[in-house]
Amino acid sequence: MKKSALVDALLFTAFSCVNVMAAETVPANSQIYKEAKSLSKVPANSKVFTGKAEVIPMSQQVPGMPVHNGIVIFEPGARTFWHIHPAGQFFTVLRGEGRTGVYGEKARIVKPGDVVICPAGVKHFHGAGPDTQMVQMTVTGDHPEGKGVTWLEEVTDEQYNKIEK
Repeated sequence: MKKSALVDALLFTAFSCVNVMAAETVPANSQIYKEAKSLSKVPANSKVFTGKAEVIPMSQQVPGMPVHNGIVIFEPGARTFWHIHPAGQFFTVLRGEGRTGVYGEKARIVKPGDVVICPAGVKHFHGAGPDTQMVQMTVTGDHPEGKGVTWLEEVTDEQYNKIEK
């Protein structure tokens, strides 16, 4: 299978994943299924994102799995602010090219199929490249106190453009 076909399959699968809300329960020996067209896109919060991005919440908490997940669609140049996840996070790039960085280090370019694992408490950012959209699927650990992310300051253009070669 070609890489682009694999990425399209991953993207389709991600958009077809369940959107489980806390009030929903899974019937015994069953699944919850939501069609992609039923999943809502919401604009990313401009107080913690630079540029235009949309979020597709995939789950609040999957029964029996202490995680939250979703898809983020970053338009060119869009990125998160610096942030940490008290219980960690990983994301997979589904489409486009992006950047991710750990505070105090050069940013790294990420491409479709790449997986970024960010342990608990690591200050980082992620977003699209300057000239390309990036779509990522995130999985964030549930923190016992219910706080999956702590938002910090904006990533400067200098930090965003300082790339590891």
